[in-house]
Amino acid sequence: MAQSFQIKGKLGRLQAPAKVYIGYTYDGKSVYDSADVDNGNFSFDKPVDYPTNILLTVSRDGEPQTFFNAKDIAHLYVEPGSIVWLTSDESISNFDSNGSASQDDYKTYQKFMADAEEKLTLLTTESSNTLQNDVSEKALAAKSTYMEHFRAAMDFRKQKMKEFIQQHPEMYISLDILEEYAGAFIDYRDVEPLFKSLADHTKSSAKGKAYLKKIEVAKQTAVGAPAPDFSHKDPNGNRVTLSSFKGKVVLLNFWASWSAASRLENQQLKQILKAYTAKDVIVINVALEERKEPWIQAMNEDRMPGYNVSDLKFLRNEVAELYNVTAVPQNVLIDGAGNIIARNLKGSQLSEKLAGIVGK
Repeated sequence: MAQSFQIKGKLGRLQAPAKVYIGYTYDGKSVYDSADVDNGNFSFDKPVDYPTNILLTVSRDGEPQTFFNAKDIAHLYVEPGSIVWLTSDESISNFDSNGSASQDDYKTYQKFMADAEEKLTLLTTESSNTLQNDVSEKALAAKSTYMEHFRAAMDFRKQKMKEFIQQHPEMYISLDILEEYAGAFIDYRDVEPLFKSLADHTKSSAKGKAYLKKIEVAKQTAVGAPAPDFSHKDPNGNRVTLSSFKGKVVLLNFWASWSAASRLENQQLKQILKAYTAKDVIVINVALEERKEPWIQAMNEDRMPGYNVSDLKFLRNEVAELYNVTAVPQNVLIDGAGNIIARNLKGSQLSEKLAGIVGK
């Protein structure tokens, strides 16, 4: 049963027309609302089912704010029945709070993750020098080095997240951390034991039950499972059918013209695949597109080897749904017997795996 939480806030001496905007998900729907600021004071009274991470941001002129481009953001955990007192200067990101046990847990988590987050912050400087559209050998080498550094920093961060969950299974926030840790594709062999270790009240919450369902779905297209067959059209309307490549190693590359990360991934994949002919590895590039024109343009720019297919259904792409892909870039490696042998191998990991199978 939902109970409301209350926030009673004080932001220095901030005056109208300033407003504070709130955003979070409740009962599967997005909540977006605002509160007037009067001499720094504002308040919210809203429903939640379980401890929830909400976003708050300040609009000095009162105009609606989106959380994507707002610079002044606060992440705050609230709980059913909690009264949270929040104080800050006129920048809400500098806030202190009390009244929410989950927020206290979240502060513990932030301290635990500080060194991992610092590594990623340092990499943003490096990224600005490597992410331009320069495709010279030197630039590609720099991009490749950056991606390896970035992956190493992300792997370190993931390892820290896993350690936190293992050390704090009683904290409700560990479910949210697990969801982020698992990412867009759940490796159930890794994630299921972590989920089972969580407190019973967390697992039996509405969010806990929903996440368990996701774990069960992930099992159907995990490593070791038979690769679901599909038939998809290329830009000329010709059908490309997975089962027609039985006996061959197949790499499914899920990407999109609108995703900067997958465009960068395409460049690195292309470098890795240079060592192989179409006889060694069949590449099927599955594009999650809405319109044909940007897809064709990106395809021509990236010049990926292999077959290019899309049903122009965007994130509801049928092959993506078959393989439980909800974000790009992702990849799936299928052996000659038609079984999934790896998911989401990147960079040197993918090179080593392909060399082991194809023998190059």
